[in-house]
Amino acid sequence: MATANVKIVESKLDIFQAPQSYALAHAVESSFSALRGSLAWQFSLIYGDVEELRQRRVARGNCAVLEHNARFVYYLVTKTSIYDASTYEDVQAALICMREHMRNHEITKVAMPRICCGNDGLDWKQVKRLMQQTFAHGEYPIEILICEHEDMSKELAAPKCQITEAKGNLFSAPENFALVHSVSADFAMCAGINLQFRCKFGQTDELKRQNKHTGNVAVLEQGGRFIYNLVTKERSHEKCTYTALYYALLAMREHMRENSVTKLAIPRLGCGIDRLDWLACPQPAGAGLRLTTKVDIIAFFYTPPQMVKGQHEHCLSHLSSYEDHTDTALGQRIASIAPPGERLHSEGPNPIGIVYMYSKWFAWGLVAPNAPLLIYVVDT
Repeated sequence: MATANVKIVESKLDIFQAPQSYALAHAVESSFSALRGSLAWQFSLIYGDVEELRQRRVARGNCAVLEHNARFVYYLVTKTSIYDASTYEDVQAALICMREHMRNHEITKVAMPRICCGNDGLDWKQVKRLMQQTFAHGEYPIEILICEHEDMSKELAAPKCQITEAKGNLFSAPENFALVHSVSADFAMCAGINLQFRCKFGQTDELKRQNKHTGNVAVLEQGGRFIYNLVTKERSHEKCTYTALYYALLAMREHMRENSVTKLAIPRLGCGIDRLDWLACPQPAGAGLRLTTKVDIIAFFYTPPQMVKGQHEHCLSHLSSYEDHTDTALGQRIASIAPPGERLHSEGPNPIGIVYMYSKWFAWGLVAPNAPLLIYVVDT
């Protein structure tokens, strides 16, 4: 049997940490339902589009394909329902379907688990033999990376990651809690809670020197406390995705393991300017942070006071979120104070006028009833 054109490499690497140059593949059932904690469940959590896949009505023995960030994700349909058992015939048929798509798109590397060898009970040696037979006579060499898969069902039944929500300022968290927020790879940090981190901790040059990109984490340490900067997009004007958040959490998890970090204070990650759904975020957070020791997470959320409309609306219309920064270094850079109802004015070298978020001077303001308007001017 000729196997020269296929190379199967077995690794302990988590499939979600496979290099970007590898397509990903896993086995599913035809309705794309999945047991909580299973690998198929994790794929649906990270890559989504389950309804789109269902609408394709893919029968067993076939393969559905999604493209995500220039990477193909293969769904090998090997059974009709989660209660059925996969067969070697359906596994091989789905592999052939995947092979044809890979050939048409010149894909030469794919990462997958030992498909159907867990709950389905197929023998790995025979499944591996089917892979060799399927890809042996291709036009070009194929590399199949077999990754480890840790079933999360038991861990999710008794979660080690406890998320507690609290109303208030993230920076009021106890000092033994590491601080977490999401950023872009350019570390512009010019709006929302990113601006607060930038003004409170600084060191943006150090963050840039770490050269971290989407799906990774840049780490600072101040006063014995770690500050985790989850890189979830490349540019500040882009939007964060659940996938990028998941990978960044995985990277943070490794640093936490190495440094015995068990307490985190986070905002509602990605749910401000990036508009992610907070109800969906705890699932990738819990999945990404599964650890051998218990982790306590406080998720802070801030509700701004009622805004006063009128003379100050031209400033507030360009702001995406509000926070009281009087306890930060920004408090030393107040450019103007005007009571509600009076005309906003500015004195000194930094006239405000109408302020735009992406102009050279960025105004950060908070207006509460019967309170002065504080305008912070930050040189970006």
